[in-house]
Amino acid sequence: MRIKYLYSGIRGVIKYEGVKALLSRGLIFISHRLFVSEDYYIVVSNHKDIDKEVEVDYLPKVDDHCWRMISTNQQLDELIDDGFEFGAYELNLRSFLDKGAVAVCNFVVKELAHFSVFADNPRGKEVVEPLPFKVDFEKGQIVVGRGFTISKFRRLHFRRYNGYLIRKYLHPRGITGSKYPLQVNNYPSLVSASKSSEKLIISRCRFIKILWFKYFKETEIKPTPLTQIVAQMNDKIGNNK
Repeated sequence: MRIKYLYSGIRGVIKYEGVKALLSRGLIFISHRLFVSEDYYIVVSNHKDIDKEVEVDYLPKVDDHCWRMISTNQQLDELIDDGFEFGAYELNLRSFLDKGAVAVCNFVVKELAHFSVFADNPRGKEVVEPLPFKVDFEKGQIVVGRGFTISKFRRLHFRRYNGYLIRKYLHPRGITGSKYPLQVNNYPSLVSASKSSEKLIISRCRFIKILWFKYFKETEIKPTPLTQIVAQMNDKIGNNK
């Protein structure tokens, strides 16, 4: 079955992005197995005020959109049989689902526009976000992976909408909040995340992997709003001009 899924995913990449994209993905996959060097913050986001949020405030800026929450490859197959198109990202989604993660997929008509993934278990975390940091699954935390928007559907607020959908789904199930990393120098991502006031930075991590050698250090910091971190970066940018 896994060979079938792998073949289906590879075929999708070749069809929608070409052989060059497939080779590029393969090289990235291999390089990450050999060498990793990351400097990142750990961000926590609480879901306590979800009952006060209104869906219309988060809706994407496009008509004919819909979303599906998928937790198994069988569900993905059923959507494909129903005419939904996952393009070159079928392989990515199958790898998440194989490990126990959940995907929230957005479509325009039936074409994939965006997907976000999360996990409420250690096995799922391995594929959703392999960088090392602790997630208190037993205390109601989840780990959220990087969402991805297909280029022609960007700036339509799908990522923001999915954040709302995930919070709405998880809150009544006892999930208290989410946790995820943000690279220290990724200014656009930090600015985007700072638009949500409930998100706080609680630590900074350094992770290096060279073949079988691994180094990891996490330094806890006083919970700091992302807006403060972004303001400090803006000051540095201004001073360097």
